[in-house]
Amino acid sequence: MTAADFLAFYPQFQSVIPEVVLSAYVDSANLRFSDFDADAEEARRLFVAHKLTLYARAVPAQADDAHGGSSASYSSLSAAGDSAKITSKKVDGVAVTYASGSSSSAASSSSLADLSETVFGSQLLTLLRLYAYTRYVP
Repeated sequence: MTAADFLAFYPQFQSVIPEVVLSAYVDSANLRFSDFDADAEEARRLFVAHKLTLYARAVPAQADDAHGGSSASYSSLSAAGDSAKITSKKVDGVAVTYASGSSSSAASSSSLADLSETVFGSQLLTLLRLYAYTRYVP
């Protein structure tokens, strides 16, 4: 997979994430998922989207174009990849409680723990379960 292949599938990352960061995650994905047969490209795309979402969350709120995009762009990417699930709600008085992704994951104590933090990571975790974690090397 190339960076262009990834951006064709996930255009929301276009012009937001620095090219050097995108390239590093694409290279990493290509190495990690070479044995995933027909699912290799999907695994690579999900891995890169997951990592870029975590990257977007780590950019300070005052980020500017020097970081590859605006803070609003990073916030949008971060929110779009958020996997927080509502565990309780209250209509009168408006209250919402979200589950922490890391505490609700069966993989929370392993090297796969961060996958539960984004929608992309959750999808990748499902795919990894098909391979019983035997082909993924963190």
